[in-house]
Amino acid sequence: PPAPAPAPATARISITPGGVSPNSVTIAVGGTVTFVNNDVIPHDVAGGPDPDRRDCPEIDAVGFLTPGQSRQSQVFSRARLCDFHDHSFHSPLFAGRITIQ
Repeated sequence: PPAPAPAPATARISITPGGVSPNSVTIAVGGTVTFVNNDVIPHDVAGGPDPDRRDCPEIDAVGFLTPGQSRQSQVFSRARLCDFHDHSFHSPLFAGRITIQ
C-alpha cells in the first residue's frame, strides 16, 4: 500500500457567526495555522481548551482579530495536540483542535 501523504505545513481556520470552520486541522511540525475573522464582530483566539488551561502558546500569538482581519500562529515546533478557543465566546462552536505531527 502507498505511504500516507505527509501533513501540510499550513492550515487555515475561518471564524464565522456560526463558529470556527474547520474545527480540527492537522499540520506538520514546523507549520503554522492562519485564523481569519469572517464574522462581523471581534474574536480573541487563545490556546488551550478554556481560559483556565492555556496550553500551546503558539496559538496565543493570534490574539484579538477584528472583522476581516487574519493572523498566523507562531511555528509549532513539536508534535502534539493543541486545543484552541475564542476567549470572548465560551462556546464549543468557537473552539477546536490542531494536530501537529
